Amino acid sequence: MRRLLAFLLFFTLAFAAERLYVAPDDGVGYLKALIGSAEREIDLALYLWTRGRLDLAEELARAKRRGVRVRVILDERPGGEPQDPAVLEALRAAGIEVRFASPLRFAHYHIKALRADGRLWISTGNWTRSSFSSNREYSLVTDRADWVAEFEKVFEADWEAKPLALDDAKLVWSPERVYSIFRPFWEGNAKRRILGLIASAEREVFIEQNGLTDEEIYDALLEAMDRGVRVRILGSASAQTSGYFGQMARRLAEQGAEVRYLSGLKVHAKAMLVDGRVAFLGSQNFTPTALTANRELGAVINEGEALFRLKETMERDWASARPAVRPPSGAVPWYQAGRYLGQVIEVEGRVIGIKDAGGVYRLLFDPAERFVVVIPKHEARRFPLHSYVGRTLRVTGRVRTFRGRPEIVVKSPKQIEVVR
Repeated sequence: MRRLLAFLLFFTLAFAAERLYVAPDDGVGYLKALIGSAEREIDLALYLWTRGRLDLAEELARAKRRGVRVRVILDERPGGEPQDPAVLEALRAAGIEVRFASPLRFAHYHIKALRADGRLWISTGNWTRSSFSSNREYSLVTDRADWVAEFEKVFEADWEAKPLALDDAKLVWSPERVYSIFRPFWEGNAKRRILGLIASAEREVFIEQNGLTDEEIYDALLEAMDRGVRVRILGSASAQTSGYFGQMARRLAEQGAEVRYLSGLKVHAKAMLVDGRVAFLGSQNFTPTALTANRELGAVINEGEALFRLKETMERDWASARPAVRPPSGAVPWYQAGRYLGQVIEVEGRVIGIKDAGGVYRLLFDPAERFVVVIPKHEARRFPLHSYVGRTLRVTGRVRTFRGRPEIVVKSPKQIEVVR
């Protein structure tokens, strides 16, 4: 049965140029089949490997025994702790070549990738038990020759601890920095590629992430929202109050992003969809260290079954996740609007006046302007503005903040109902 399963998985791999695998749904069998398919070489670059996945060490040992050259580069101290000695002993006992990434080159060797001859595995997940059983992770298997060759070139440089120019890289590499003052070149392209994807969005940016702290990405998402792009952020329920994800997610929610938290699975994924037509996935958290100091690897996909499955899975996670605050069942009084930042709700209150604030008019509900409804001046002629004063309105829209105060921006008269 095991051989039959391995054959079926290998057969699937053999006829898929790019195929997405989802954890925990797909387990680890496809990765064992990929290792088992190698006839000449296997190169593995990995951040964390624990004894819960010694079965993968056994697969590499089998490959070694059948004459495949197997090389492994690991981070020496993932999370500040040494690599699992049981894993290192299993690899060395099998005669597998193992090196630790140079700490002079990278803050961490956070990559998760493997080349088996002409196929490449790029993943968001480490080789731990939880990565395949209780985390949401995404892995891409591809036989694109240019991607495989590029990984092989970078692996060789990392094996020898040498810098390498990646100005025109096709994959998404960290660190992104200028190397050498004598002959400067870009080593990596991650931040430029990710910021470029966000800047290209016309309708939506949808992020499912483990880490979110980079201020340039924050600013890019604000700019996207300012031009009318919907921004959705999805993380783990356990990350809601964390400084590694929750704090920036909350700041984005205050500016109008939709934020939800998934229970039951740990979101360790690092993925982004732009307009539903192009996607990024890889080892990069959206943090300064991941983008500019670590060795990381990601890929951008814009077609095929892999993109479709990624969209499908992320939407399923979104549907299963809960907003940071549950939406109200009906209209809320204006003074409670700030509780629902980032959500589309109905707000009710009596308008006491209208303020001309430059490019917009503000409908006031109290003298201190603790909450306002904003109508852009270029849209104002469509609204019976002065008829609103002294009336109780019900306003529908997304709550965001401006200078620390909640507001709803209204662009259509249909968003305003005169209650009395």
